[in-house]
Amino acid sequence: MSIKHLQSDLLYCRLCNRHFRGRSRICPTDGAPLELVTAFDGRIGDILDQRYELKAQIGAGGMGTVFRAHDTLTHRDVALKLLKTEYASNSTSAQRFLQEARLLRKVEHPGIVGLHRFGRTPDGTLLIDMELVDGEAVRDRVLRMGRGLDMQTALYVLDNLLAALAACHDAGVVHCDVKPENIMLPRAGSVGLCKLVDFGIAQVPGPIVQADEIGVVGTPAYMSPEQVRAGNIDARTDLYLVGCVTYELLTGEPPFAGATALDLCTSQLLDEAPTLASRLGAAQVPSGLEAWLKPLMAKSPDQRPTSARQVREGLRAIRTEMRKNLSDERMSSARLSSLRPPSSALLRRPRTPGRGVPAVRSQESGGDLQVVRALVEVSQIVGKGVTYGPEAIEQIARHVLAGTLDELRQAGADVSGPAGRHIEIRMPCAGDERGAVSHLLDTLASMHAQLARIPEPRLQARAAVVADRPAGCSTDVQGLDPLGLLDVSPGTQIRVDEYVARWAGRRALVRLTSVPSVWRLQPTDIYATSLHPV
Repeated sequence: MSIKHLQSDLLYCRLCNRHFRGRSRICPTDGAPLELVTAFDGRIGDILDQRYELKAQIGAGGMGTVFRAHDTLTHRDVALKLLKTEYASNSTSAQRFLQEARLLRKVEHPGIVGLHRFGRTPDGTLLIDMELVDGEAVRDRVLRMGRGLDMQTALYVLDNLLAALAACHDAGVVHCDVKPENIMLPRAGSVGLCKLVDFGIAQVPGPIVQADEIGVVGTPAYMSPEQVRAGNIDARTDLYLVGCVTYELLTGEPPFAGATALDLCTSQLLDEAPTLASRLGAAQVPSGLEAWLKPLMAKSPDQRPTSARQVREGLRAIRTEMRKNLSDERMSSARLSSLRPPSSALLRRPRTPGRGVPAVRSQESGGDLQVVRALVEVSQIVGKGVTYGPEAIEQIARHVLAGTLDELRQAGADVSGPAGRHIEIRMPCAGDERGAVSHLLDTLASMHAQLARIPEPRLQARAAVVADRPAGCSTDVQGLDPLGLLDVSPGTQIRVDEYVARWAGRRALVRLTSVPSVWRLQPTDIYATSLHPV
């Protein structure tokens, strides 16, 4: 049925601030007259609900329009979603709109867009106030690049996406609309870290819920066969969509193409998905990736994996093997070259031992890292207002960073805390020193970004990252005291020792100073980098 035939049956009582549907024009609660909801035709500069100043339109879905708005009450920019004008007075559309907010409220995860509030304005307009993700969608990134993402970044995005979906499924929520437009890559986050947005057609497992006046809801290029048939959906539906997203992430194109929506729906029902090798070439596809992807694209849900975590574990095994192979190739092709990254090699200068101080053993003679250890200190940025004690900061950090710390544990890290203001992380390298160091530094940056978004209290994170007894080094060459590192050069956010600097990858490191370790008198180089990724 066309939009012009949508029934205007959403009524509003200004006295009790409730919505009703039907023909009655009298509120059954208080007897006040009911009014037809008036559509809010948002324009830039308008003030909504006496607090939201509309700044720009940043998106439009099937039934909703999303604005960048400034919340004058909390003094932050938000993503404000409103029903489109043509749906504003339709009760079925309003019910779906509110269901999006209710389902989003059930899920808390760093990879899921955050919900601030949802409700009604004094004139009955429905709104959803969400976290503003400053970045670009995967679809926009692919279009801008004219191709898919590089293999390592694409697989890292998939890893984060599966973690977010696992949180959704744990909460009993099926997203149903996993597609490149709804996967955001934040500019301030780490490479590959993503945010899943737009829960407009999300629902609980079971028969697919459709608005009768609107018909089939979804994007044909990213619809599972059971969605096309309007059958039962569950977590396996989202996993099929992950398979479709994988094609666009790696090749720049979805698995199926068609001139019309009907052609695409037919392909989803009947056509076998192409192999990645047919588009990328066999040499570009990591071992095991085709076998990982094939069950996701099964037409029958019974032939797909049942758990996002199960799929993620399979992907992590592929990523680990791929990193190992890349490391072996680099070692075999450049055995005589320095293992330091170019940025570190340019910034690090040989140090002349001082009088009476023995020279530090060259890191080239040391072995590879076994464990990377980080101590994170969460502290309040002191200013006007209430000063929070260690116990309060611990509770806040435990709540805000729960998802990220759980991700570290799933990656094999030993995480202690939060205990007071401190969190200790021990990340095993497992033969992939550069990968472990980069992952830990990126995670620390993500933790800092999450804490910085809290309006009250204002929190910051500082971190010291050290090598825990590098293999092949003599016992007198040990990691530094992290607490001592935290006190060095407060103008920087992450401190690393000389062993971690060797594997810092693309991050530009600046040599701060040489300080005596707690465990020995010999000075040791300290390097620093910003918490914001390069």
